[in-house]
Parts: sequence; structure tokens; C-alpha cells
Amino acid sequence: MTAHDKRAPVVVRHATIITGRDQEVIEDGRVVADGDRIVEVGPDTGAVPSGATVLDATGCTVLPGLHNLHDHVARKTLRFPDGTGVGYRGRGDVLMRQPLPFLAYHTAANLAAQLRSGVTTIRDFGLPGITGIQAMRAVAEGIIPGPRLIAGGDPICITGGHASNWGAMEADGPVGVVTAVRKQIIAGAAVLKFMGSGGLGTYPEEDPGIPELGPDELAAGIAEAHKFRKRTATHAYSTEAIMNAVVAGTDTVEHGAFMDDTVVAAMLERGTAFVPTLSSVIAIAFQHRLVGDMHLYQRILDDIVGPHMAGVALAWKAGVPVATGTDTNGEVVEELELIAEATGASVLEVLPSATRVAAEVAGLAGVTGVLEPGLAAEVLVADGDVIKEGLEVLRRPRWVLRSGTVHAGAPLPLGIRLSQLRN
Repeated sequence: MTAHDKRAPVVVRHATIITGRDQEVIEDGRVVADGDRIVEVGPDTGAVPSGATVLDATGCTVLPGLHNLHDHVARKTLRFPDGTGVGYRGRGDVLMRQPLPFLAYHTAANLAAQLRSGVTTIRDFGLPGITGIQAMRAVAEGIIPGPRLIAGGDPICITGGHASNWGAMEADGPVGVVTAVRKQIIAGAAVLKFMGSGGLGTYPEEDPGIPELGPDELAAGIAEAHKFRKRTATHAYSTEAIMNAVVAGTDTVEHGAFMDDTVVAAMLERGTAFVPTLSSVIAIAFQHRLVGDMHLYQRILDDIVGPHMAGVALAWKAGVPVATGTDTNGEVVEELELIAEATGASVLEVLPSATRVAAEVAGLAGVTGVLEPGLAAEVLVADGDVIKEGLEVLRRPRWVLRSGTVHAGAPLPLGIRLSQLRN
């Protein structure tokens, strides 16, 4: 962590600034932060405020802090498989069996690492939810450093449904789901997540194509969450499960591997956003490759990843808001790379998925996601020109500003897919 007086302004100078507004770029610009607020963004002219901490960002790109809108901060492992034959799923399962105090320490280390990588906002979906909720409080109160947390408590699933073995809250029928929503809100949840289908993480033992929470259950739970002004997210793989979630009024579809034109049209009509977690879905294939199961690896690539990439392209082309999320695996940069690969988007076109668009999807429009006076001083300074050199530059964080503090940047380890492809 870079030491400086939190009471003094911070001036980031001589940078290429991507403000997050449309595709606005300021050459040789500066950002001035006073405490946790931005007070100036523009050309690097004029006097430096007296007593300011000055960061010379010559040769760097400055942009809003990145958003990870689908994570599990207690379960996420930043130490990826090392050839021992144990995939990320196995390590995650081991973590979930640990005592809560250990998971709290693990969560704190995870949050600090993600912050130093340039992630300044995380939407957490529990497992176990109490750890994420208490971490949200600890970060907000300045007890531990970390990104802004929007913690969702435990996901809500049917009895024996996806993630029930990891601690998701089981509920059946509209009344049961409403009761579960109320319990999560009482526990402190800031967002509610529903399991609308099976999952891929336990495939092939579990079929991700089977709808789980039904239309009436989803509608009741989502309406109850919205009554308390909480946003909602629904895990859904199959086309039917996605449509169930959209019609029920979910704010975001998570994963959404099998989109079609009808679903996309419904999402546009209702203003539903999409968090595809491509980096996580493809990681599941690569964890099978790691342990030598090439048949299942290829099957997931062909049957799920291929259609998923096509679905992201379909939603993107139609204008559905698409935001970044990693779902315990990898890093936001890989998610951006995969969205760009799926859609053909340029660097400037895809970056809002991790900044402005993601902030809007999370309900943080006018708070963060854009470098603009009056908004939160959540800033990533990356070493290089991301427009000319590509998204890889984001893996070279030099400094990260958050809550009035300048943190020394440090990249996250590559995810399970890239760690195999690059070795």
C-alpha cells in the first residue's frame, strides 16, 4: 500500500484517461481526487493543489475501477491448480468445509488481492452468505481494505437444488421462497440471488439444463425483493430457465448459456441485464482438461461454451446490457477478453462492461463507473496504453484509488484456462 495523507488530494498526471463516458479519451490528462471523491478530470494543465500526493502516470492508462458482478468472495481461490490433479472445484469444496473464522481471513485476503488488481466493486452471492455480508460491513466501516461490496447472502434454491450442498437456502413454493427472501434481507443481504436451473459446476452429475425454481416461485421471490428495494439476480442456463427468470422480473440473468432471439427480445422489453460469466463457464471445461478428462473437456466446449459465446454475441448485438462477472474463477480481464472475442467489440467498446455499464447494472449509476467530478474516486492506473496494446495492459495495475487511499497495484494470478494455455 502506498503511504500518503488521506486528507491530502491525490493527482494522477500525464495519463491517457478513458473516462467511461461513451468512448471519451483524454490524452495527457489528469484526475484529481479529494478524499473519496473525484474533483477534476481533464487535460493536465493548471497548478497542482497544495500538499497533494502526485502520481506520475506517464505511459499509463487511467480508467474507472473494474466491476466483478458475480463472485463468491469466501469461496474464491486465488491459488489455482498446480498439476496435483485437483481442480478448482475440489479446492472450492475444501474451502466450503472450513470454519467460518478461517473463511473470514480467506475473504479478507481475497478482497485485498482483487482491490490491488483494479477491481473496486464486487457483487457477492454468498456460499456461505454470512461471510460476504459481514465482509461488506467490514469494508464499508474501513476495518479491512477491499472493493465496494454488494453482498447477497446465500442463494435461494429448491430443496436439493443447485448449490444446496454448498449452503444455499432451500425453499419450495411461492410462500417458501418469499420467506427465504425475507430471511436473507434480515441477515443483511443487499441483493438477492435465485437458482433458476441446475448448474455446470457439478456437471455431469447435475444437469444445468433443468429448470429448478419455477415461474411462480421466481415471480414471488423477485417481487418480494423488489418490494424491499433490493436488486435480483437469477442463475439460469437453459433457454426455458432464462425466460422464466426474465418474465418473473429478474434484474440480471447470470450465466445464461442458451440464449435465443425470443429470450433476447424479452430481455430488451423488460430491461433485463446479462452477466454471462464466460470466464467461469469455460474454466469448468479446462478443469476437466487439467485432470485428464479430455472427453468431458471437449464436450463442454462444444455443447455449452460454443452456444454460450454465440448467445453473448446475440444479446450484445441486440443491445442487452452485458456486464463482467467471474463466479470464483479467474479475473475480470479474462472476462472482458472473452466478451470481446464473442462479440468482436473493440477495447473501447468492451471496457464499459466492466465500468459504466456494470455500475448501472449494479444500481450504482451516478455513484461510480465513470471518472467524473462528484463521483467516487475509484480509479485504476494501468501500466501501458490499453487502446494500442490491448486489454492485457489491465493486468499491469500500477496504482488503485479507493476510499481515499492509494494502493500499490498487483495482478491476480491467471485463471485456470489461461494458466494452461500460456504454459
